Amino acid sequence: MSKVDFAWPASRHTPSGREFWAGLKKRKLLANKCQLCGEMFFPPRLCCPACLGDRLEWFELSGKGTLYSWTEVFFAGPEFKTPFLLGLVDLAEGVGRIASRIAGAEAGELKIGMPVRFTFVDAGEDFTIYCVTPDTG
Repeated sequence: MSKVDFAWPASRHTPSGREFWAGLKKRKLLANKCQLCGEMFFPPRLCCPACLGDRLEWFELSGKGTLYSWTEVFFAGPEFKTPFLLGLVDLAEGVGRIASRIAGAEAGELKIGMPVRFTFVDAGEDFTIYCVTPDTG
């Protein structure tokens, strides 16, 4: 059996995650906004972290961010090809932080605070994942 090089997310079929993963299939990175208090947040949740309201809407993020931290992973589960780069990215809209594989760069090229851009990869017939690449333009 070949390695799939990703782990199936537990949130793929949950009420709070279903729309997020459907958005990735459309090449869109989505976050939530509370219709009651206006709070915008990521990751997706069932209720607003500010007012606990459950009237949420989805909005598209710019796909840009800033590298907050990163590491080079040498040991991982059997489904992953190692080594690979894994980063924490602050979303440009200031609504949260996301973990992501880093593509298109070597470890020596990465700098904390550097701009990154999200890209999308079809990992299966009905499943799309994201990664970040350095934003050079």
